[in-house]
Amino acid sequence: MSFNTDELEAPEWVNSNFLKEVLEYNGDLKNVTINDYQISPATTIGDHFASIMFRANITFSTQGHPSKKRSIIVKTLPVVEGFKKDVLSKTEVDLFGTEIFMYSKVLGPCANILKSAGYNDLLAAKMIYQSTEPHKVIVFEDLKELGYFMFPRIIPNESDAALVFSKLGQYHAATFILAAQGHKGLNRKGGIFNIGDMDNMNFFRDGISYFKELVESLPGLEEASEKLQKISFHKIAKKCKQTVNAPGSFDVLNHGDYHIKNMMFKDKNGMDVSEVILVDFQLCHWGSPAFDLAYISAVLPSAIRARSYRHYFDTFIDVLEKSDYKGSLPAFDQLQNDLKSHRPLDLFFLATFTAFICADKKEITEQIETFFKDPSRYKAFYRQPKYMSYVKELLPVLLQEGVLDDLINFE
Repeated sequence: MSFNTDELEAPEWVNSNFLKEVLEYNGDLKNVTINDYQISPATTIGDHFASIMFRANITFSTQGHPSKKRSIIVKTLPVVEGFKKDVLSKTEVDLFGTEIFMYSKVLGPCANILKSAGYNDLLAAKMIYQSTEPHKVIVFEDLKELGYFMFPRIIPNESDAALVFSKLGQYHAATFILAAQGHKGLNRKGGIFNIGDMDNMNFFRDGISYFKELVESLPGLEEASEKLQKISFHKIAKKCKQTVNAPGSFDVLNHGDYHIKNMMFKDKNGMDVSEVILVDFQLCHWGSPAFDLAYISAVLPSAIRARSYRHYFDTFIDVLEKSDYKGSLPAFDQLQNDLKSHRPLDLFFLATFTAFICADKKEITEQIETFFKDPSRYKAFYRQPKYMSYVKELLPVLLQEGVLDDLINFE
């Protein structure tokens, strides 16, 4: 198994003193003595970029308990000088501040709302420690110890989609209720379109170029190719940012990075996933739920999108009706209108993220920062049969719906 190079060795401050502080942080344990610990990478290549993560397996003792064991996940900022650390230091979004806020102020109340509505599965991992000084760090319970694992397939099937969209409906509904109750701090502007100047992001800009090259080579897509040549990266990025930051027909606190690698799952029989839990709340964004829906749809076959959106919305309304929410209920027509206005995001994601997310995990042998530094390294992903089939299926729909024409005329 290949790991990120900056996770092969933990920062020197992740030591016995730090681990003792973590275990004693919530007051559940006192007078902890660390007997032994083992630090290892917590993720593999391709799983994430905006942090470094480690698994600490700890053997410790407390008064009356000579030997206990616990596994925890330590998430912090890169310490190795280089591209990754430099990029993250320049983001316009406070990634760790947002995630600490979410775990300390939002996800707990959300979980309580969902339980009151009869939704008892875990929403997110439990945060057991957080600090911003002298280091920005968050420590979580180890979800693998609770039986969770990364998604076992590349592309969700209809059963997977129902589970994933239901979870999103639950989470969105809970944040919608929190806002109605006057919860503070929810109006955050995050997501990839707000982290910095998109024109300087080679990964996305070059991805659009590779997408145009691919479309130009595919028979039957001549009209789409001709129109794509008239749409600059700057134009599509500007349109997407404007769309995401505009008020929706109704607003929620979007996860902001809602893709399959920011979830973990349990299964029924080793094959069919039966429970999902959300991770990585660094890019949360207040706006239309169409943002998260468009994001996760980047790897969703079009044949099951409409049913998935309906499943999401039915779950959303079910949470509102079964909770103590007293306001007016959003209508499905409102969501459909927002999904239509967010169609430029469908094109952006199809031309960028989908090629990478469709890749078989064993094909991703490069460090993520390598792709950001030299986007030509992932150009081969645009020739994957699975990805090309997505393009052949989805691009004609976007063409027919006038998405390309709207972008050409956008100023």
